[in-house]
Amino acid sequence: MAQTKPQSPAAPSSTIAPSDASAPIIRCSALAKTFKMGDSRIQVLRNVDLSVRSGEFLAIEGRSGSGKSTLLHILGALDEADSGQVIFDGHDIAAFSNSSRAKLRNTQFGFVFQFYHLLPELNVLENTLLCSMIEKSYLGFRAERAELRERATKILADLGMDHRLKHRSSQLSGGERQRVAIARALVNRPRVLFADEPTGNLDTDTGRQIMDVLEKLHRDNGQTIIMVTHDRTLAREADRTLVLRDGVLSAAG
Repeated sequence: MAQTKPQSPAAPSSTIAPSDASAPIIRCSALAKTFKMGDSRIQVLRNVDLSVRSGEFLAIEGRSGSGKSTLLHILGALDEADSGQVIFDGHDIAAFSNSSRAKLRNTQFGFVFQFYHLLPELNVLENTLLCSMIEKSYLGFRAERAELRERATKILADLGMDHRLKHRSSQLSGGERQRVAIARALVNRPRVLFADEPTGNLDTDTGRQIMDVLEKLHRDNGQTIIMVTHDRTLAREADRTLVLRDGVLSAAG
């Protein structure tokens, strides 16, 4: 009798609570990653181990090119390690099918990047709703459109952007664009917010404002945040700071 091929586990539901509240929400072990550059091979991660508690604000500090963004992308299922394991809420991400990984990224994780990645043809509210539109079918989105618009509008209001709902990205400052990117990352109520150099494209004062937004999300809402940055001063404001140097992750000195 032919054996039935086992199916990849489905991504966790967007409403499921961790099975063990004391367990890390995300952890990795022995992660290694190497990139080929011409005739050379550069190892950017060397047996990285990490665990993050639910509700923790973790900062990973490192110089440009240290591999911190690569680590963040692997933790967030945007990239894959050469070896090692990433566990989210008890699930081995490597065992997920491509569609399950996509669902994981859209319902459990939120992403904020240095360069915003807003669609210029959409206004602020539409950009914020983009992840919800992607997650649902056309009919599903239409059925929940009023509720989702209300949720997105409230998030934007909390971020001080309720007066800009109909503006397009070209009409916004850098700090305003990043607030919209944060709103977009939050609209599906992610369990983990990944922030990749969220202040790196901003001046000092505006970067300070964005950091205040992240700290408020963590303090008031218990949002789990994993942020990578080259800015040591900002990194030290998180609950815990680690340093990535020469592919090795260690406690900040």
